[in-house]
Amino acid sequence: MIPNWKMDESGWTLVEMVLTLALVGLLAALAFPAFAQLGERVERQLFLNQLLAEIRMAQREAVSRERQVAFEVDRTGRAYRITRGGKVLQEKRVPNRYHLKSNYPGNRLHFHPSGQVRGGRFQLYKGEKQVGEVIVQVASGRARVEVEW
Repeated sequence: MIPNWKMDESGWTLVEMVLTLALVGLLAALAFPAFAQLGERVERQLFLNQLLAEIRMAQREAVSRERQVAFEVDRTGRAYRITRGGKVLQEKRVPNRYHLKSNYPGNRLHFHPSGQVRGGRFQLYKGEKQVGEVIVQVASGRARVEVEW
């Protein structure tokens, strides 16, 4: 007498496994660009927030020292600095992929000893495309960040 072995038929067939892996691969290929752009957006947001903090620091410096303080972007748009009376207080570089432009005369924002300032913008560009900006309000000098998504 031959024993009656039951074959366990649970599990995945080769066709099911191949289709599942192909579907997972397709979804990963579609999602990867979105994740790559997310990292770039976060980098932009972090840089613009840092720029905003530096502008606010320049304003506080002007008020606390009761002297005019300037926030200026160099001609290439690849660096910026804070100066008081011709002395550089701080200098930083813009991330490699980006450059700054401004609508301030000479790319220089002047904070008066009262903290007041002429309103304007510092725009962040990647190539020729604007990807964000810091907007400084007239008189009060309050600044805010806007990021292009």
